[in-house]
Amino acid sequence: MYRLIAIVGFALVISACSPGSQEVSITTTTSVATTTTRAPSNEICIAGDLPFGDDGLIAALGEDTGDAASVADIRWDPSATCERITVTFGAVSAAPAGTLGPTGVSVIPYAGVVRIALPPGVKVSAIADSLLEGDLVRAVYVFRRDDHLAIDIHALDDVPIVARAFTTASPASLVVDVARASTDAVPVGVTASQSVVVVNPTPGPGTYPIPVDGYVAPGATSVHVQLVTDGVTLTDQTIALRGDTDAWQSFEAAIDDGPIGSVVVFVGSVDDDGQPDRGAMVSVTVE
Repeated sequence: MYRLIAIVGFALVISACSPGSQEVSITTTTSVATTTTRAPSNEICIAGDLPFGDDGLIAALGEDTGDAASVADIRWDPSATCERITVTFGAVSAAPAGTLGPTGVSVIPYAGVVRIALPPGVKVSAIADSLLEGDLVRAVYVFRRDDHLAIDIHALDDVPIVARAFTTASPASLVVDVARASTDAVPVGVTASQSVVVVNPTPGPGTYPIPVDGYVAPGATSVHVQLVTDGVTLTDQTIALRGDTDAWQSFEAAIDDGPIGSVVVFVGSVDDDGQPDRGAMVSVTVE
């Protein structure tokens, strides 16, 4: 969904939640790298003729093969016209990588997210997430889905974005420039807590089956997906996770059926009575 609403498929916060959601009390132990420097820039995002894109795949980059094997660092650089995220990579030898393999960069406009699908050769990450202090970008998450690493760049709530991307070699890096879109449409955003990010569903209207996907903080070995109404848990799915500690862990589920009207989708951990404990809640009006 997208206010004025656009719908995009699944193209493959951490304390504030999107409108229509509520956050449960949270405790987590996640590695966080925070960048706060706001150095002057030379208007990096008006240089060159590389266009910005606002929806779907905006860049297919990288070489047919590359020696990049790990995410080594994520750097944020602000300017007056955009904010730049630079991802650097290490080789198997732990030296800086020379080239990056096939990589896709997409914009998910309803979520206010730029998603980077890294090549299969990039197996591990030195950074799980990064909290930023930008006027456009507020967080970056590294997560694992089907043994592949991906990176989500989250815009601030209610900020429509466009992005462009390019790579450098020797050493290998991926550069993503994020700028404000010239549109009145406002992204619904994601629902997030310190332990869970829910990309789907988004707050607002929905229909069955309700798709549920996102990612869970490093170290978790399972996550519960529940449908709750009037304080009563109607369905409870438990999804096993590997317990990866270097990156967030993706999950996918679907709630096939339930009552019409206002319901809550909860994703997270539960207490001894099976009730929602720590995680994120999304309010959905099922039609």
